Parts: sequence; structure tokens; C-alpha cells
Amino acid sequence: MKLGLVGIGLAVGLSVCAPVQAGDGPQSATVPEDASVSQVIVQIGGRFCEYHRDEVEGALRRFSTVQAVEFLNDHGTVLVRYQSDGVPPGQLAASVEQALASGIGCKAWVDRGGSGQAKS
Repeated sequence: MKLGLVGIGLAVGLSVCAPVQAGDGPQSATVPEDASVSQVIVQIGGRFCEYHRDEVEGALRRFSTVQAVEFLNDHGTVLVRYQSDGVPPGQLAASVEQALASGIGCKAWVDRGGSGQAKS
């Protein structure tokens, strides 16, 4: 009997939650508390460029408006939380690309949900 009540409570709790689109990770389902905080995905491409995490994080943390840098995987996907009234997302990506300039063909771009190729 207790199991049935737990199941009903779970079903009711789930129905109250906001829907999350397929493919959204746990990071994108969270809403920043402060409306001026935004998040963007910076993609890194090139030969072994995605493994230079210290350089990437250092390039992003130079901006005082960057609040968090999170590497979502080992394939160059970086979630950046920043104050939206500060630096534009394209400048964040440009800073990462400049920090990786010594790598072979390293590129960084803001992922706008496209084909995965560098965006300008």
C-alpha cells in the first residue's frame, strides 16, 4: 500500500515539473536565479585542442563576468555561465581560440545548435 502512495506522489510531482526538451542535459534544465546570468556552449575543435582544459578555463576566467566554466565532455563542449550584460558570447569563443593558437588548427565557436562547424 505504501508503494502505491509513493508512486502516486511521484506521478503528481513529475506532472508539476516544467517539461524538458529531448536532448537537454541537466545543466540546460537549470534556470539561473539571476535574470542577468546567461549560459552559452563554446565548442572547441582541432587536433587535441579539446584536451587543453587549463588554457580554455584560463582564457574564460579572464573575464570578470564569467561565473562558471564546466566541461560537459571530452569532445570540446564547454558550458559557460556569465553575466549577460558583460562580454558577448562571440568574444568568449575568440578568447578561447586565441589561447589555443599554438595548437594545430584549433578553433572555438559559440554553438548555436547548428551542424557543429565553426560559426562566425
